[in-house]
Amino acid sequence: MADIVSLAASVDGIPTVSETDAMLDELRRMPRTLETANLMDDLLEFRSLLAASSADRAC
Repeated sequence: MADIVSLAASVDGIPTVSETDAMLDELRRMPRTLETANLMDDLLEFRSLLAASSADRAC
């Protein structure tokens, strides 16, 4: 859990897609609990919003 907390704490502002991916990688290594699953779901939803936002700006 310390690695994910360190990653989250190191983000200044809105995390990038790569920072979000790093957090998801750390969560995948953790035991599958309801809390972990909820965090992963929330991060995946956030990541999809980031990707959509990035695609909008690229156009």
